[in-house]
Amino acid sequence: MPTWPRTLRRHVPRSGHSSRQSLTTRSAGHERVDVPCGSSGDVTIDLFNLDNHGPNAAVVIYLPPFPWHSSDSTTPTFLPEPLRHLPVACINYRWERVRHGLAPIDGTPLPAQWPAPVHDTAFAYAWLKERLAPPGVGRRNAYVCGSFLGASLAASLALTECHAHARFGIRGLVAHNGVYNWTAFLPGHPLHRRKATANPLLAPPPPPLAEGLRLRELRQLMGGLFPGPECLFDPFASPSLFFHSPGLHVPRDFDDDPSSVSSPLADMVSRMTGRGVNDDGENRAAEALKPPRKSHLIFPPRTSTLKIPETLLLHDRHVVAAVTAAAKKGGRKRTPASAKRRGNTFATQADELAGFMRRSVEKVEIKERKKWDCDMDGGWDAEPERRVRVVELDEADGLEMGAEGQETALNWLEDRLRR
Repeated sequence: MPTWPRTLRRHVPRSGHSSRQSLTTRSAGHERVDVPCGSSGDVTIDLFNLDNHGPNAAVVIYLPPFPWHSSDSTTPTFLPEPLRHLPVACINYRWERVRHGLAPIDGTPLPAQWPAPVHDTAFAYAWLKERLAPPGVGRRNAYVCGSFLGASLAASLALTECHAHARFGIRGLVAHNGVYNWTAFLPGHPLHRRKATANPLLAPPPPPLAEGLRLRELRQLMGGLFPGPECLFDPFASPSLFFHSPGLHVPRDFDDDPSSVSSPLADMVSRMTGRGVNDDGENRAAEALKPPRKSHLIFPPRTSTLKIPETLLLHDRHVVAAVTAAAKKGGRKRTPASAKRRGNTFATQADELAGFMRRSVEKVEIKERKKWDCDMDGGWDAEPERRVRVVELDEADGLEMGAEGQETALNWLEDRLRR
């Protein structure tokens, strides 16, 4: 089994806790709590600076970039610079690499594989709601922050727990370099399909898909993070899928493209239709495996109390070659902007999620509000863009944001924490 990439190795996950008791460790400004997750061990929560703020003060819920657990149970989780002076609850979710064929021996729990991180996050948030709810009829706001794997979990948590009138509820999301649609890594995803041309044989090959180093490492980890490709279609893994259907079939494995006539599934369809690949069977197989049409879903549901949270999606800038070999031959240049939009990048991941969230604000929330609020003015036209912001950053070394990103995130958070 390959190891975690070097740039991510600082966050190598370890096995879950064996104790079934909730344990609490305290030090100055820090409290660590082990919260039971049913029969699946414990999830550890680090609480920072809560004693320095009142019971109604807003709190930040932080999900680290990758699974991490200290060998010293009293060592606090490392916090990004913008959060170190704020009241923070850090959910140390578990997410171990998939090891197939394992079975429990002598009552020993299995490793915390997917969907363990979702369960850990849900149990931890339920505990935080009970523990941090304000007294009486007061309200307490929470803002979720995460990056890389933590950004995916943070986005799904914010989208499913942003209840407008909850006494303790999530009001906003800050996510950095998140993967919000894991199906974009699959070969059958529309990002990887070539457009039809009048003469495909003469059409120049498309330029290579943009994909930064860190995103490439996540793609390489995908087979270890998820037991099978069907897990990528779970909206809690790919929160963009709360808003639309995937638009592709679930493949047999991570490298299979069901829409290809050379795939094992296409061969099976050809045999079932009694046609060989050398005749009309190829066309029949291709027609049978035609990808389903992607369609929009209504989210949040109109009958729920959920609303789209205020959101700041940050992503690193990825620069690709401005001129491809084909462009050189034709004398045309590809602009960096168009190059950035092509392929699976942190930018396209953020832009896709932001687009769906803004569409929901416009088509669902504002449309419903107009039915009863006769005093709505034109200021609501800018609400989708105000509610969901996307900011591009210069790429920084390591997993932390650079100075520009830290300042942007801190200003956004402090503006809301003061409300």
